[in-house]
Amino acid sequence: MKMPSFKMKGIASAVLLGSTLSAASMAKAVDLNVVLLANEQDEEYDAALVFENYVESRTGGEVNVNVFVGPQLCGSANECFEAMQAGVVDLFTATAGGVAGIYPPIQGMDIPYTFPDDRTAMGMLSDPEFTDFLRGEILEATGDGIRLMTMTQTGGWRNFANAERRIKSPADVEGLRFRTIESEIQQNLVREMGGSPTPLPWLEVYTGLQTGVVDGTKNSISDITNMNFQEVLNHITLDGHAYMASMWLMGNQKFESLTPAQQRVVADGAALMGVVQFGMQPRKELEAYEKWNESGGEIYTPTEEEMEQFRSYAAPIRDWYLDNYGEEGQAFLSQLEAARDRAADEVQADRESALQ
Repeated sequence: MKMPSFKMKGIASAVLLGSTLSAASMAKAVDLNVVLLANEQDEEYDAALVFENYVESRTGGEVNVNVFVGPQLCGSANECFEAMQAGVVDLFTATAGGVAGIYPPIQGMDIPYTFPDDRTAMGMLSDPEFTDFLRGEILEATGDGIRLMTMTQTGGWRNFANAERRIKSPADVEGLRFRTIESEIQQNLVREMGGSPTPLPWLEVYTGLQTGVVDGTKNSISDITNMNFQEVLNHITLDGHAYMASMWLMGNQKFESLTPAQQRVVADGAALMGVVQFGMQPRKELEAYEKWNESGGEIYTPTEEEMEQFRSYAAPIRDWYLDNYGEEGQAFLSQLEAARDRAADEVQADRESALQ
């Protein structure tokens, strides 16, 4: 039987209305451009994918997340922060060295041996009071332009790795050329131990090691094997002189343009990214150490007595930091060290409970 024309018109109208509403809904979707300058092998990528799924599903598609890997929208921390201020980049992850471009005192995180162990380090970077302090500092430093969303880690612990000899104490660093980033604190550590700090762009490190421009590098085991440095390095000493803190930051104008419900989802999603990165790094280190061992490389773990010698180099660098960053540096270190004390107390209390 032929359907009456008025019903056909009603159905057509309903379909058209539904399509119009759907198109309107799609048109209202907010785009968030997430940028990481690492590659898809790094834990930042895993975190970004989790964030994308969480935000899109919890907002019912009101917020659309686009993940950009590598230098597609910007090629350095400073470029990415400029792009964030311009509204091209919405979320970006950077180390303390990168964030120093907008808030210089954060370099205090790289004072050697500030982070005592894994559990305490995670507690320090997850500490709400310290995070709140740093969020306010970055907002003020950027004229309310950039908001800290969460802190986590990227790559784990920096250690001394080289092609020449086993490093058992700071004295063994003497005469060796170590690649560093453009960071006075990192360069001062090598210099104080008698080595020669040599800044090199990351993509030039392999060639530098291969040709003898540098004898070694200060990186995590994951960074080393991701770049195949194990092919030109022979020794690594697990002194853990720095914990590679990472921050996810967001353009504050974009954040404030979201509805309160969307802001909550984005904030919770960012916190989840931090958890993912904390968890992924130890898993990735398993494969990294396996690659190192397969290459025939040596791993040396300093004794407690040897570690005390390494830690003794922290005090003069801390003094240098305070001389250069004054009251702002003192305020930052006070907050960082208070977070360390709180985290250490919590870890110790939990440890004692577990050992009863």
